[in-house]
Amino acid sequence: MKLSSFYTLLLIYISVTAAFLVYFVFLQHFGAKGLQFSLGGHDSVFGIFDVLILMLLPVATALFVISFMAFMRRRDKRLFITSVAFFFFLVKQVLNILQNFFPREFIFIGNAESALELLILVSFVFLLYRK
Repeated sequence: MKLSSFYTLLLIYISVTAAFLVYFVFLQHFGAKGLQFSLGGHDSVFGIFDVLILMLLPVATALFVISFMAFMRRRDKRLFITSVAFFFFLVKQVLNILQNFFPREFIFIGNAESALELLILVSFVFLLYRK
């Protein structure tokens, strides 16, 4: 991968992440209703869906940590892009938990998740790109 394409990818990451933070924190006013936790989530019943959401968080964290440790050992740009993609996957899982277990917060997590999925897909496209 050329250095210029790496910087292009880094610029995409930074700009979408900044827009995501502005949207989520300032425009959506997350936390304005006091962050009232509900164990049952949106459906008020703790079930298999809630367990799956909670199980994905340690898996996403492990994927990110393993890929980041591999990047720290080898200092390869491809490993950096992989670890960034797994970091965005981890953030997406945190957003799923916030959406499910804080139902009084009327925020549009779907928009933020779409932005994160875009970043993940862009990461994988750059990984496949060879020159």
